[in-house]
Amino acid sequence: MVLIGLALRIWFINLSPLDPRFSASDDGDYYQRALRLATTGEYLDNSWLIRPPGHIFFFAAVMKLSLWMGDLALTTQLIRVVHVGFSLLLIPLGYDLARRLFHRPAGLIFAGILTIWWPLVELPSLIQSEPLFFFTLTMHCWMLVRWRDAYHAGARRAWFWLVGAGLVLGYCALTRSPALYSVVFSLLFLAVEIWRGKGGPLSLWAGRLAVTALALLIPFASLIIPWTARNYLTYGQMIMIDTTGPINLWLSLQDERIDGGKSVLAGMAQGERQPFASAEIREILRDDPLRLVRNAWPHFTHIWKAQFVEDFFVKVSFFSRPVREMALLGLVGDLIWLTFCAASLFAVTSRPHEGGFRLIALGWAAYSCLTVMLIHVEPRYLLPLWLFMALYGAAALGTLALWFARLRRDAPAARTEARAYLRTPWFGAGALLCLSFVVLVVTYRDYPQIISRGLERERHRASAVRAQADGDYARAIAAYEQMMATDPNFVDGRLELARLYLALGDYEQGWNVLSERHTHRGDVVRAALARARGDLELAAELFTDAEVRAGEDVQKLGLAWLEPAPLTSLRLGNGLDIGYLEGFSFGETLPSTDTSPPQTYRWLEAEGRLILPLPEPLQESDVVHLRMAGGIEGVTPLRVQLGSTEVTIPVEAGAWRVYRLAVPAELHGAHELEIRLSAPTFIPLQVNPTSYDARRLSVKVSDAGLE
Repeated sequence: MVLIGLALRIWFINLSPLDPRFSASDDGDYYQRALRLATTGEYLDNSWLIRPPGHIFFFAAVMKLSLWMGDLALTTQLIRVVHVGFSLLLIPLGYDLARRLFHRPAGLIFAGILTIWWPLVELPSLIQSEPLFFFTLTMHCWMLVRWRDAYHAGARRAWFWLVGAGLVLGYCALTRSPALYSVVFSLLFLAVEIWRGKGGPLSLWAGRLAVTALALLIPFASLIIPWTARNYLTYGQMIMIDTTGPINLWLSLQDERIDGGKSVLAGMAQGERQPFASAEIREILRDDPLRLVRNAWPHFTHIWKAQFVEDFFVKVSFFSRPVREMALLGLVGDLIWLTFCAASLFAVTSRPHEGGFRLIALGWAAYSCLTVMLIHVEPRYLLPLWLFMALYGAAALGTLALWFARLRRDAPAARTEARAYLRTPWFGAGALLCLSFVVLVVTYRDYPQIISRGLERERHRASAVRAQADGDYARAIAAYEQMMATDPNFVDGRLELARLYLALGDYEQGWNVLSERHTHRGDVVRAALARARGDLELAAELFTDAEVRAGEDVQKLGLAWLEPAPLTSLRLGNGLDIGYLEGFSFGETLPSTDTSPPQTYRWLEAEGRLILPLPEPLQESDVVHLRMAGGIEGVTPLRVQLGSTEVTIPVEAGAWRVYRLAVPAELHGAHELEIRLSAPTFIPLQVNPTSYDARRLSVKVSDAGLE
């Protein structure tokens, strides 16, 4: 199972283009704050709320390792390596947890879910807090069960597992603060297990519970208290970990858009925001108490959706996720999800055999549902619910497998046992909940129609892709239009047709076909259309915004997707160079002087290339020019490759100079000029102690072309 899990996770990571260096979402915020911590030792909170710090310190430690290895770009891959390691460790750990709580078949089924269920295959690729949170929460539960078994066996070192459970839960809470509530669930678990263990008078039970609880609480508090003290010293407020709970609840209670609430918070000091949000919540609920639950039922029903079908057939875009490539795994994953959800309802309503652990499972399930009912539904809020439903679903399915095995060995006894169970109130409660779950799923959406429409959409798209590959553009356009007619809200389908119109030079049609719904990839195509139509200001704005916010390498995407207009001279860094280059940092501008206007440029990183489609074939007299400046004192040896010819240019630091190279004879008559560049790099923060710029840079390039 571990090898299968490893193969699936590596496969998914290789498919995913997401990169936090280019993201304006949470992963980008985490990356930038971890970068500042790694390079300057300064921890900064998020610009509009205080978030948990645990994963930031972990990311910063990995960045330190990457910098020591000389390549900050390794950070994302190293983080994913650790995440994959944790994800794979969960497989045997989950097996042992379910085996100890229930039986070996439950362990095998639970391990199988952890191996192949698609949300858990995708999870390690995310540069978010969730991979660490999910791992530490599961490990905390496993350690509690290990303590239970050691305690009931009379082992002397049973306390060792409680200390570990406290430390792990403390770090779990520092990655996502809802883990704080698990302290209450865990104490209830300890109370039940101690009561079951040795009996005796109530006072003796209370004394044992107090001593045992301290073994859990002291290590837990040893991680939480220092951060709480830091928050108090920094902001003068008692903030245990973060301010996300009150602020998210306040935002969800507003009538206006969330962005409006964020703009209000932006005008306040960080320490004033939580008291303000809490006061606003009290005022809102005093005037309209029912506003708290106005979305509770719609949000609750959304929890039980078919997870992958929603992503593939309902959402307006894949948002750069490789959803289509993982369709088979995802659709199988939905069957797994629906099966273990339904089965878990029989397990949690059966006669308890796993002791106090059910209180932890029910506590987390209730908290997860309450959170999304009051705020909004996000998959990351549902991770604990998924964990415990998968665990109890595995228990029910494993019990069913054991019954079938008994049916083969001793059919009369197995049938008698089954009839006895069917007459119990336990089965009645499970059947009622399972029926309610099925009703929620089948009434939430018309899934047969959605899947049928989605498959038709995909058939039309496949026909369009084949026709386009064959050069039959009329048939391709007709197939894309059928796809749009089938699913008019699917932005990615409109995007593909707009790309075809862009390639055919029909810019007006391409512009008209794009939806008003903006996505980052859509804005790349929208920018290319604006550039082709001559609206250079809009094109530069859209390209620049997409490059820093898209969550993926837009330079690489531009080379793969766009066929920009021929030219003989390219200005770098002005927002209009996407589609012509790869391997450069974001555009920058030199300040203007009395004698020159502002000058844009880009830093070349370790390796890059410029691809210039030419209006006329290369001639014998053509000369390549590169306007460049070195990055550090002295000379930077820049290797320039034209065709099979490689030349090293000593690029001097400081002054901008134009460097010229003759076009090799082998390229004469070519309609495209590819210039490959590579040079040794430096990291600014290692050169300048006042800098926290950890990019790998080599030389600055402002212009390239022919003369």
